[in-house]
Formats: sequence, structure tokens, C-alpha cells
Amino acid sequence: MGATPVKFAVPDNYPVVYTEDHSALAPLRERGEVVIHSSRHNGGDELVERMRGAIAAINVRAYSKFTDEVFAALPELKFLTVMGTGTDNIDLDAAKRRGIVVSNTPTAPTISVAEHTLALTLALTKNLMPMHNALKGGEWRHVPGIELRGKTFGFLGLGLIPAEIAPVVHALGMRVIGWSLTRDEERAKRLGVQLLEKDDVIRQSDVLSLLLRASPKTHHIVGKRELELMKPSAYLINTGRGALVDEKALYEHLKARRIAGAAIDVYQTEPLPSDSPLLTLDNVVVTPHVAWVTDQGTARMAAHPVENVLAFLEGKPKFVVNR
Repeated sequence: MGATPVKFAVPDNYPVVYTEDHSALAPLRERGEVVIHSSRHNGGDELVERMRGAIAAINVRAYSKFTDEVFAALPELKFLTVMGTGTDNIDLDAAKRRGIVVSNTPTAPTISVAEHTLALTLALTKNLMPMHNALKGGEWRHVPGIELRGKTFGFLGLGLIPAEIAPVVHALGMRVIGWSLTRDEERAKRLGVQLLEKDDVIRQSDVLSLLLRASPKTHHIVGKRELELMKPSAYLINTGRGALVDEKALYEHLKARRIAGAAIDVYQTEPLPSDSPLLTLDNVVVTPHVAWVTDQGTARMAAHPVENVLAFLEGKPKFVVNR
């Protein structure tokens, strides 16, 4: 397969990650044609046309929806790799039925997302943004925060990113609790995380961090019922996926001060609409799905999908999510 010139497609390179001469793409150019589209497509037929004839494709953005209909129109496609971890924009069962291998890049954003989660935690619990905004507006204003030592940090999800965060929150003197879809006592022990039932993690956390993949099982895993379980003094941090949280319920709870605050990097609709009610609140810190966007994070995010394509071409696909 490697000796035959082939076509590779990057159909959704907007906002731009890969420049036309990006060094990470060099191994693919040595093996065939690389077609990059750096404008946002309209989905469906346009997405298909951008990928037509490609044996492998790199999915950069979650706004690309890979449905059974899209796969059916691309008989040459044999491999699709996601830039990042989330695959909720891909019909994995349809891909499997049609013989298309799908991989992701779980280790690429890990460190950067972990650091961003910690940064949001500190910004939120120390009330940095209200004081920052006040001072820039000419007002010398103190907004008391909380001290984290002795507080409880809770994870929903115990994958690679929580493994990076756990040692840091331990170092801050926090108790660490968690829950995951798959109960793994040994992993929790290695991370120093006390495993609890999901509702107990939500009830006991002073800071609740959401780090799960989006799936039917995790859709709105934090909704009205779960928000009502949280302490009024608790903070919610979502650097996982937007679909994990019922944004309407979250807005209502934040507005009524039924929880202390939230820091959010991921949303149900991206870009976040400028008229989102979340943007009217003063107990929210928001960032534009940027947790992975660092010097090393972007370098890994660009390189790892290419490594996945090369592994597939060599007959040894890795990080396969639709076996």
C-alpha cells in the first residue's frame, strides 16, 4: 500500500492548524497527494467532495459530521483519524460496517488540557476575572476567593488528563475523589483517587471537573438533577465536551447562585453564540475551546494524526476507537 501513490484529505482545517507547507505533513506528501481545505464547509455533499478519492483523512474539527451517508459516498476511504480525543461527530458503527478504521489521538492534548483545567480552577476559585475586570475599569475591588487546601476535588472521568491533574491537586492539599464509566480500583489507587458513586462525587466536591468523552452514556451527565446535588459553594469545571452539561440548567443554577461558579472551555454549540446567556454572568470563566492550544499541544496535535495515518498504512493502526 505504501508504494502506491495515494490521496490524503484534511477537509476541515478551519480554524487553521495545518499550513500548506506544514512540516508534520511531510511524511504523507512523500507517499502521495495531500489536499487541505482551510475554509469551513457546509457539511454533507461539500464534506464528501473535499474527501473524494482519499484513502485516509484527518478530521480536525468537530463540526464535520461523518454520517453513514457520508461514508457511503466515499468508497475509497479506508481510514479516518481525529485530531484530539472526541469522536461524537462520527458514526463509529457505520464506519465499522463499511470497513473504515477510525482512530483518535488521546495523548496529544493531555498535558495542555490538564494545565488549562488547573488554570481555570485557580482563576475561578480565586475570583481573578471579576477583580481583573474591575481593576481595568478603574475600580480597586476585592472579591474574596477560597483556599483550596483541605477542600475536595472531584473527577467525573479518570482517563489520561485526570492522571496529570491528580498529583497537582494532591500537592495543593486537596482530597481527591472520582468516578468513571469503567470502575478501575487499581488505576484509582495509583492516582490517589478515592472511588465513589457518581452522585456522591457530585455531592462532596468543592471543585467538580468533567473530563469524559461525549457519548450517549455521558450526554448531559450533569443536568438539573446533578446540579441540585452540588454544594451551593461548589465550582464546576468543564474542559471535557460541551455535551456533558445541560447548559440551560447550568445557566439557571449559576444565575440563582445555587452553585458558586463555573469555568467552561467546551460548549454544545461552537463557536459559542455571542448572545449566549452564559456570557451575561459574573460567576463564569469562559475560554473558546482552547485548552489544547499551546506550543507543545498544537505541535503534538498536528503530528499525532499523521503518525496514525502512517501506522495504518503499515498495517498496524493504533488508537482505534471502532474495533
